[in-house]
Amino acid sequence: MTVVADAFDPTFLISYYGDVEAEVTACRKQAAVFDFSFMSVARVYGPEVLEVIAQFTDRDLGGLNDGRIRYALCRDSGGWLRSDLTIWKENANSFLVMSGLGQEISELAATIDIQSEDVVVYSLQGPGSLLALNGLGDVARLETLPYYGFTRLDIAGAECLVGRLGYTGELGFEIVAPAKDGKRLWQNFTARARPAGFAAADCLRIEAGFVLFANEFRLPVTAVEAGLGAFAGNDPVPPRHRLVCFCAESHPSPELSHPPKSLAAPEPGTITVTSSCYSAAAGGILGLGYVPFEEAEVNRTFIDPADRFKGVRTVTMPFYDTEKRRPRAAWS
Repeated sequence: MTVVADAFDPTFLISYYGDVEAEVTACRKQAAVFDFSFMSVARVYGPEVLEVIAQFTDRDLGGLNDGRIRYALCRDSGGWLRSDLTIWKENANSFLVMSGLGQEISELAATIDIQSEDVVVYSLQGPGSLLALNGLGDVARLETLPYYGFTRLDIAGAECLVGRLGYTGELGFEIVAPAKDGKRLWQNFTARARPAGFAAADCLRIEAGFVLFANEFRLPVTAVEAGLGAFAGNDPVPPRHRLVCFCAESHPSPELSHPPKSLAAPEPGTITVTSSCYSAAAGGILGLGYVPFEEAEVNRTFIDPADRFKGVRTVTMPFYDTEKRRPRAAWS
């Protein structure tokens, strides 16, 4: 896969397969498959790989076992969040790094041995994901795979890395495979699960309370402000605002929201909206945004200074599966 240094812009991924709401429903009730091959993927290796990645992300990987995945954050020189990524540990000297921002891979390449991977990344999500793989590989191995664990597996004749994680708040897998096998795998997956686009993925991740760095990190924020304090070191400043989930009225109802390049920090009683979608689960508009830190409580009303949304009211975050039990559940 070609490494690019440009900031990720999801607007080119608005494509969907006819019905966003039906794609979301398929993921929640059966299975849906997403093409996330826009991700930059690289293998990072060498005797000092642990130290380099730990400095790059503020995460200590010393206790990470082989075959496990860790979520991590990258910050800019000022300490503000820039992007997030996943780190897959193959062994003590080899890790797979996946990021939506190619710049992160490029910066790693300047400090340590790195090999950009020519791969496709498919995300098979939903309670029927394991069943959808039946007949394509050894699903018995996947049935016992822990959350944020991965394994090597032959799927339909392709050597894949299969991780149990996803961006939807559902049971599911992310599958990394050689690009040469991508078309055949996609045909097999879409014969067993509904294909879905980024508009559906965006709605699902908002319902699940997950950030999109191109949206939620557009405003200069710290890890604590973004609700991600567990994944980073000390923040440069005390928290000033906090990411919340909200319901609202809107005109028109957005399918995929992308905030302007410049965002103003929220004033008392206001919200700076970073993401929004129409959510059938919420029965209307659901979104994410920042409010003053001391005002971040459920069932509080706010004004949108941009006047895009009316009746803004904070709700639990995540809105869907508040206890985050579904992605960790046993396969039924």
